Amino acid sequence: MIIELGRDLHKKVQLFKKWAKKTYPNITEDNDNGEWCFCKEFDDMFSSAMELIQKASASSADDQMIDDLLYAIARDNECEILVQETGKLNDWFSLLCRKSLQSPYTNAKWQFAKELKNHRNNDELKELIFDFLSTGDEYTERMALESLAVIEPAQAEKYAVLFWNREKYAEGSYEDEYQKIMALHVLYRVKSACLDKYLRLAEGSNYHYLKMNAAEIREKMQVSGVVRTFSALR
Repeated sequence: MIIELGRDLHKKVQLFKKWAKKTYPNITEDNDNGEWCFCKEFDDMFSSAMELIQKASASSADDQMIDDLLYAIARDNECEILVQETGKLNDWFSLLCRKSLQSPYTNAKWQFAKELKNHRNNDELKELIFDFLSTGDEYTERMALESLAVIEPAQAEKYAVLFWNREKYAEGSYEDEYQKIMALHVLYRVKSACLDKYLRLAEGSNYHYLKMNAAEIREKMQVSGVVRTFSALR
């Protein structure tokens, strides 16, 4: 059965690719930031991918099936339904999560990095988060940092500070700003003693959205009384 399901998915993937190339010739893996659910070709590919993971075992999947599934997951990058479905099936999630790291599908990688926080009790899987933290893709690494705060909170402070200070992206770029925004939220989540330091840096920065997020965190701290806890730690 898995052979027939795999063939059907491959056919649907090829039809979708043909449609996408004709309709949106300038869209690439790295600038595809939207959902494709407005076209029949996407719906057919989505349904075929869903049927494959629900009816077949991951142990029987060949390289073509894996590639087609990762491609379909990458295109489902707004609703993220496919990756969440694999998250319910440990064999598929384990296989596809690992394979995504070596794939060209950026929009699949960040989804798996994000979903990994829901597998924090799986010792083998949760170690993959460190691979996602060094993919070289800004958004994937940002989602991985968010998941790290859940998976390994003891390590999250170190990586949040690293992301803030590593100067990987140009000053003034949205990449630099959003890395810092995520770092702030991670420091807040893990109740870091150095949060106040980075809140002050954010408040004194030229980044509009970073300042907004710092203000939101300050408000949360005041409401919950966390500010007194952090003050006692300094």
